[in-house]
Amino acid sequence: MDREESYFKDTDAFILGNGCLRSPQRRAYKRLYEEFTKGNDSHKIVVLATGAGKTGVIAIAPFKISNGRVLVITPSLVIREGISDEFDTRTDFNFWTERKVILDDTKLPKVYRYAGYNSAADKKRVRKYLEEANIVIANIHKVYNSNSKKQLINLVEQDFFDMIIVDEAHHSAADSWLKTFEYFSADKIIKLTATPYRADEKELGGEIIYTYDLSDAIRDSVVKNIVSEDYTTQILEFEVDGEIVDKETALDKMDKNWVTRSVAYSDACNREIVKMSIERLNEKRRLGGAHHQIIAVACGIEHAKRIMNLYSEYNLKSDYVASDRPDESEKVIIEFKKGQIDVLVNIDMLSEGFDHANISIAAIFRPFRTLSPYAQFIGRALRKIQGDKINDDIDNIAHVIYHKELGLEELWKYYSGQKELANQKRIIEIEFDRQSESKERVAGNVISEGEIIGNVESFLRDQIDETYFTSIKNRINEINSVIEKEIEEMKKLNIPQETINQFKEFKRKQLDKEIDDKRNKLREELIREELNEQYKSDVIDQVSKLYDETKIDPKGEELPQNTSSAFLRGTKTNDAYIAKYINHNMKSKLKRGKDEWETYDFEQAKEILPTLIERLKEKIERLCR
Repeated sequence: MDREESYFKDTDAFILGNGCLRSPQRRAYKRLYEEFTKGNDSHKIVVLATGAGKTGVIAIAPFKISNGRVLVITPSLVIREGISDEFDTRTDFNFWTERKVILDDTKLPKVYRYAGYNSAADKKRVRKYLEEANIVIANIHKVYNSNSKKQLINLVEQDFFDMIIVDEAHHSAADSWLKTFEYFSADKIIKLTATPYRADEKELGGEIIYTYDLSDAIRDSVVKNIVSEDYTTQILEFEVDGEIVDKETALDKMDKNWVTRSVAYSDACNREIVKMSIERLNEKRRLGGAHHQIIAVACGIEHAKRIMNLYSEYNLKSDYVASDRPDESEKVIIEFKKGQIDVLVNIDMLSEGFDHANISIAAIFRPFRTLSPYAQFIGRALRKIQGDKINDDIDNIAHVIYHKELGLEELWKYYSGQKELANQKRIIEIEFDRQSESKERVAGNVISEGEIIGNVESFLRDQIDETYFTSIKNRINEINSVIEKEIEEMKKLNIPQETINQFKEFKRKQLDKEIDDKRNKLREELIREELNEQYKSDVIDQVSKLYDETKIDPKGEELPQNTSSAFLRGTKTNDAYIAKYINHNMKSKLKRGKDEWETYDFEQAKEILPTLIERLKEKIERLCR
């Protein structure tokens, strides 16, 4: 087995317990590892909210799972370029180095971006690059295209890849993707998406094994929070067959689609959205710590130009991007990311995969009929802004601005529901921590106008993650330095290069063994932290589901008032009762508090939790009869 085939199995990537990775990335990886270890060959779907780190999951997913090369397929050039930049191992800013997944830069994967070829000689060169790569990134149109013979499936064998990872998987029910899956024999297929639904209602195909939805991302402050603002005028009239009529008459004579499109193309209505989006922009730039920008969406090119003219009246620089002007659009995107453009008007191009944190205002100038494209567009404004000068209450609020008559209220309910669910999960988390019997945890909450903020110290208080990174990296550098000095001495003695290579390989193996031993000792505590986070997340998710199914009020008093246990009666509210009930029963069953749990205790707790939730559900249902 050559390096390309054994790389992911042999390379010891630091994933579980790695604090430089986001918790949903680590959890998604753990679920993928568990599922593929079982030998289940169904397609695995991972649902991650926009901004939660899909690219990171792609980067770590193959390790200890894939037996060979990995193909990453993207639906567009914008997404392919974004992943390629993150995976560029020629710089220390690549994902694996920055996130300390691979601390030894000699062990970084070989990544190749497939963009086709121009000649027979070029084809041979490209084939060589493909064979040497561990990861190949390609746009779907370069993988399968019925109008081209330069597609990837005509260049490599069916078993060339062991794993295929699909980004923005809601596209994967399309024919080009299905033909790709039919050709390749890879039995490990991973699909990632923020929106596991399609406008045409086709099934994605596969099993959802992990979900980190928008409510989770809002709760964990991974993304911006969201505010919806709709505007209209007191009088709104339409011209129908030469007659000026009100909205109700227009709806009777025409239909809802005609009304919403008329509003979308109305300069007067568009001006209202322009004015309000500029008001928010100026406010955020004046009071916040970032150079905020607007992303807008238009119906078409002429419509986009009209919107640009409106923004220019207020001295804002704007431009538009569209799929039929790729070269110009690329230049516009670069200028926008540099902050040289205030407003980027989008036409069917940047609905997904475009990441730029300074977008804080999403201005909608067109009607959306289905949730998927609407969610994808708003997702462009959710990327969180980082920095010491950032004020989260100003800079990390995304404003969605549109005209009331565009008919977007039903779609907005998805987001308002996610915000409510995020608040509910925050409350569960605070109560769970408060009732925890672990001495390692301190919980506090502040209630202000319905917003609840929790402060919980980390499960580990000895900075073991930094100890890990520093210790391992220093030892790698130290030994590599010694090896290089010894090689220089050997060269001075004219020792044959073959002997030097053998010596270097021997020393590298010694280094790998020493680092493995050191890593395993330090990882034990990190794994406990990982298991604790996972357990806590499971409790929050299952209790949230319990509230949803039983409709019981978390701040009601039914449970504590109807128990014979003085211990539980003292909790006063339902949520406190539930948290204390779970913590007490876990301690009783496992014979120790959570601060004393070992790895196997967390695994056992995972098995016990559904039983406790079911018993709570039965108690609640009896009370409601």
